[in-house]
Amino acid sequence: MTDELPLRVFLRRGRRSLRRMTVLQRTIFFDIRMEDLSYAQLAERHGISAEQAEAEFAAALRIFLRTLYEPEPWWRRLSHRL
Repeated sequence: MTDELPLRVFLRRGRRSLRRMTVLQRTIFFDIRMEDLSYAQLAERHGISAEQAEAEFAAALRIFLRTLYEPEPWWRRLSHRL
């Protein structure tokens, strides 16, 4: 993923995407990515159904990817030209 974006931009957009997620989405996103938990394990940990855990992860992934590929704000693009 960072082949197209400089690492600095990738990290900035990644942090921005995490701020846009709800607490549950962010927690489930990290649990799946870092701890490699299944949806059933997540459901048990958070007191929700496995389907809801899957839906929350899908929503978090959509936010992450949408934020990763959205264009930079105009003021950030302008500062690179100066």
